[in-house]
Amino acid sequence: MSAVEEIKRRIDPVAYIGRTVRLQKAGRNFRGLCPFHTEKTPSFYVFPDRGTWRCFGACSEGGDLFSFVMKRDNCSFREALAELAREAGVSLAEESPERRSRREHLSRVVSAAVAFYESQLRSAEGEEAREYLERDRGLTPETIAAWHLGWAPDDWRALRDHLAGRGYSDDDLLATGLAVAPDRGAPYDRFRSRIIIPIADERGVFVGLAGRSLHGEEPKYLNSPQTELFDKGKLLFGLHHAGPAIRETGSAVVVEGYFDVIGPWQEGFRNLVATMGTSLTAEHAKSLRRWTRRIVLALDPDAAGAAAAERAGDILGAVQATRGAESLAATADIELFVAQLPEGRDPDEVARAAPEEWRRLIAEAKPFPEYVLQRVIGGTRPTTPAEVRAAIDRAVPVLLALRNPVDRGIYVQRLAHTFGVSEPAIWERLRVARLTAGRRATGPETAPPLRPTREEMFLAILLRYPALRDHAPHIPETLFADVLNRELFTAWRDGREWSEDELLRERVERLAQIRLPEKLAPSEARRAATEALQRLLRERQSERLAAAAAELAELEAQIGSAKLADAAWRLWMGERVDDPVATEAAHKVFEAMELGRALHRPDVPEFE
Repeated sequence: MSAVEEIKRRIDPVAYIGRTVRLQKAGRNFRGLCPFHTEKTPSFYVFPDRGTWRCFGACSEGGDLFSFVMKRDNCSFREALAELAREAGVSLAEESPERRSRREHLSRVVSAAVAFYESQLRSAEGEEAREYLERDRGLTPETIAAWHLGWAPDDWRALRDHLAGRGYSDDDLLATGLAVAPDRGAPYDRFRSRIIIPIADERGVFVGLAGRSLHGEEPKYLNSPQTELFDKGKLLFGLHHAGPAIRETGSAVVVEGYFDVIGPWQEGFRNLVATMGTSLTAEHAKSLRRWTRRIVLALDPDAAGAAAAERAGDILGAVQATRGAESLAATADIELFVAQLPEGRDPDEVARAAPEEWRRLIAEAKPFPEYVLQRVIGGTRPTTPAEVRAAIDRAVPVLLALRNPVDRGIYVQRLAHTFGVSEPAIWERLRVARLTAGRRATGPETAPPLRPTREEMFLAILLRYPALRDHAPHIPETLFADVLNRELFTAWRDGREWSEDELLRERVERLAQIRLPEKLAPSEARRAATEALQRLLRERQSERLAAAAAELAELEAQIGSAKLADAAWRLWMGERVDDPVATEAAHKVFEAMELGRALHRPDVPEFE
């Protein structure tokens, strides 16, 4: 039994969640006020038989014990695992003492380098760099100190000699990327004649450096290489400063440059972070998701992965950008927006010279698909039928790249209104485009038997038949209550590797033991996936029906069955009901009826 399964076996979800939420019994389940949004009527349910929870109110969150801790504490799965392992008395295979000791040692090496470069900035040799920071960048000494900015002298051995005097070896400098090893001879300092910008992780521990040239040397910015500490695909510059402000403002603003974070920070805009020469990755988005769901890109479209957003004719680029953004949003459960900055001005300039304009730009940021569609269609409204057809044809691939059918419907409505054409005409163009899209399939594998849950059966089918990935973008990850199943599904859907994650690897091995029909044809695999999805959705609908029935029973006990029946009949006939409690109870009757019908006629998107 894995650590995750042992923890779930040992911890009573009602008792644990009951410490945070005041729960009351509702039939076989328990309910209370949702801790993740404000409400007056309880809509938060715990299902002890399944070990899951779900909010049927405004936030619609749900999952297992691990996802509850992750949501409650704004923490990662690993942190939730550690918390629940302590609660359950389950020991985990932790990072070896040797590896932890090495990482701490390397962090001290980087911190010593930061302190050295700070001292160099304060020295006579750092005068020109100080003038640039204070005069050209407008930074105060307090800001320079808060961000630990420094100066790397024009010397090939200054840092190496300084750290050697403090007991650090050449291997330490090479392991942290502070030095470069030539083909022949001794290592030399990587950063020379550059302003130093220290890079910290989310905890504020220094893990790398960036160096900005002062006299036009190339590259303009030089970053630490990938090391045991520094991975720019996972790190966001400034997040250790920005976290509280992101939570307070409800949005994270992602920019490109280091000074696009530092300058606005000085002016009071402290919810900015920067990528470091990469597009926004899923790891970045997951880090930000701990603080907020609303992420605003205030950077060049190329940096956002949207090369086509600047070139209206590049349809392929626009589709790739939209798919990337949709995948990112689904993987990390975020909402992605784009703030359109004035041409030729960067975030630092706008935020400091025109703070009110900056606030407006962030507040009015457009959803990513809307931004791409506007750029692909072009700014000039078409006037002839041929121009309208061409504009719609440019929009169709982007619309097909959207995962959420509701989003697609909204943009179809808007396009129809903008161009003065009927919605069915655009839907027909989408249908034809979808039919002409090619589909690929790969071969299945075999597996020994195992008795699975419904979500495990569905996930096992998806893993067995990789070609189903092309048909699965409409499946929300929140459908999976088990947090490991959820993480594995998002990794499979997005084509990410999971072999290095021991827990996910164990789950894959477990799912591989489920007995499935061998060598299904592509159409049969799609049918099997559709049927498994239908069973899983019925399970979720049963949960909702149980919750609605419990609420209805409570309301019926409060007002009486006769009054409830009268209110329901009058509302059904279109008459007014003055009693708000009776009105709510009558609506619960209709909701329960609809859920009951849905159980027998579930609206399941097919894998076709």
